[in-house]
Amino acid sequence: FFFTGSSWRALAYRSRRPRNNHLERQTCCARVGTMHSIEIVTAISVILAVAVIGWLCKIFAKSPRLKPGSYKAVTLIKKKVVSQNSDRPTLFLTFNTNVSAFPTGAHVSCKFVEEKKQVIRPYTPTRFSPSECELMVRVYPKGAMTQHMARLEVGDTLLIKGPTGMKRYGRAGPGSLTKVLKNKDVDQHFKTILMFAGGTGITPMLQICNHIINDPKDHTRCILVVANSTPEDVMLYDEIKKLPARSKGLIDVKFTVSRPNDDWKHLSGRVNEEMIESLCPPPSQDVVSAICGPIGFDKAVSSALEGLGHDKSRIWRW
Repeated sequence: FFFTGSSWRALAYRSRRPRNNHLERQTCCARVGTMHSIEIVTAISVILAVAVIGWLCKIFAKSPRLKPGSYKAVTLIKKKVVSQNSDRPTLFLTFNTNVSAFPTGAHVSCKFVEEKKQVIRPYTPTRFSPSECELMVRVYPKGAMTQHMARLEVGDTLLIKGPTGMKRYGRAGPGSLTKVLKNKDVDQHFKTILMFAGGTGITPMLQICNHIINDPKDHTRCILVVANSTPEDVMLYDEIKKLPARSKGLIDVKFTVSRPNDDWKHLSGRVNEEMIESLCPPPSQDVVSAICGPIGFDKAVSSALEGLGHDKSRIWRW
């Protein structure tokens, strides 16, 4: 090393200057402590980041991504009974699969094989995320698929593919329904959608309602009629009741059951022309209808709508 004259003078001055060793030791210790604290915080941050990345990788690695063209065996990770109706219990089944990019209005196709016979049924997820797909299932005494699902235990697998179905909400912008065809998509635009949900048919309607609520540019008016046999059969009652408030008045909800009890405070009776006329606006090019439910419910509501003058081409059936 080479020192200039000024460097030697500075060194000599420092050697002659009185030193406060105690203060210097305190300052040095403070600096060392600060450096150690920074190092500890940095180390903890790195460890947490690695742990989170590892956790996400683990989830995605174990969550097979669904494909619309082929079935995949996915694992049941949660099973919950949400209805005490002994004749037709309702289940929430959560499968470990990736359906995060799920279009509104689409569903999944479930399949199982029994005695060389394939049983295939569509179901609309009630909830989906990068790692889970939740299906709501009402178990019927003679329902081949629902009976099979009811027998599933956590750890069992089911064949699922998706998204499937040809109907999409919002694909062509707010207030639109699209029928996805091979050659050309068919779009319909509207200002009001009349939704009729029978039993578990509430699931695609709930998808559409949540889509409207979550899109600040969507001001589509919705009238949702939820129909069931008894008050005990009504599913997702608390969640559905919150839709008008969550949508700031865009969504109007009406419940009806065909066999009410003394505590029932909503509508009673089956969905017919009289009920629809009292709840819904008249037919127009600004109005479409959407129906999902058992075959009998679907036919009855479609017939009632056509009887009131609604164009068949503007009645969408899930």
